[in-house]
Amino acid sequence: MRAQEFLAEAATAVVYHYAGIGAAAKILTGGAFQLSSVTGNKSEEMYAPKGYPYFLSTTRSRVGDYHRYVGSGGVMFVIDGTWLNRNYKTRPVDYWERAWLHSNGTRSSESEDRVFSREPEMSIDGVTAVHVLLKEQSEYRSPEVRTILISAKKRGIPAYLYTDESAWRLQDTRKAVTPAAAADLLKGPQPKGYTPSRPVTMYLEPWLELIYKKSKAELSPRAEKLRHDLVYYGSRYPDEDSNLGVDMANARKPNSTDYPTAVKINDFMRKNKFSTTVALKNAMVDKWDKINTPTAQS
Repeated sequence: MRAQEFLAEAATAVVYHYAGIGAAAKILTGGAFQLSSVTGNKSEEMYAPKGYPYFLSTTRSRVGDYHRYVGSGGVMFVIDGTWLNRNYKTRPVDYWERAWLHSNGTRSSESEDRVFSREPEMSIDGVTAVHVLLKEQSEYRSPEVRTILISAKKRGIPAYLYTDESAWRLQDTRKAVTPAAAADLLKGPQPKGYTPSRPVTMYLEPWLELIYKKSKAELSPRAEKLRHDLVYYGSRYPDEDSNLGVDMANARKPNSTDYPTAVKINDFMRKNKFSTTVALKNAMVDKWDKINTPTAQS
């Protein structure tokens, strides 16, 4: 590979990743970024190298559109781009295809450096600093910010707390406040875990059942309906994926309830060399059509 080709594909020396306060607390306590999936999303799949279904979006700009509106708080991770290039595939991406040039100043260039991975997690070993914005005391965010500051300290990552959005955006550490000085801002008990008021529908679980189970008797009612629809209707449309791509795209973000199931399906697709959701759907049609058809008696 020529030097200019390598440079064109590499992330810059310093990049940034924006996250909400709750997500940042999970990242720092878990020691890893949970990555988004490209499977089923054509606009994302076109950027991903073959065999790399996960990505982390980073930017070379601290003031880009993706984090222009932060509400009462947010977190910016500073990441060593050289570390990323050494450990992952990276590539500059103009997701909006230079739309900022025609936005009359309402959009700015994102300067995105996308990080691709075979796995759904990426270590935070490349993080060099964390900048946290919290404008006001909050029942939920204040305890989460405490978690961020404590977890960062345990990991030896410099963490800076701001109450002023401009100082946070510029990462002007001279205007950062100490946890002691922000005691009232950070006060509040640790909230209990969230319990949904109604059962959450897991759209991908029936697909996972069809992948791993071997008889109709093992299937849940939802998986049995999917099996029936695939064998009797989906088989007529070999160029379509019976909405598997849509469900995978909806589950692409780590905060989706279906995300863990999407990860398992991605893993199965990679190990079995199914490059598209259409290929996987057709394989399930073939599998269950054979199971559905009794073996002819001799």
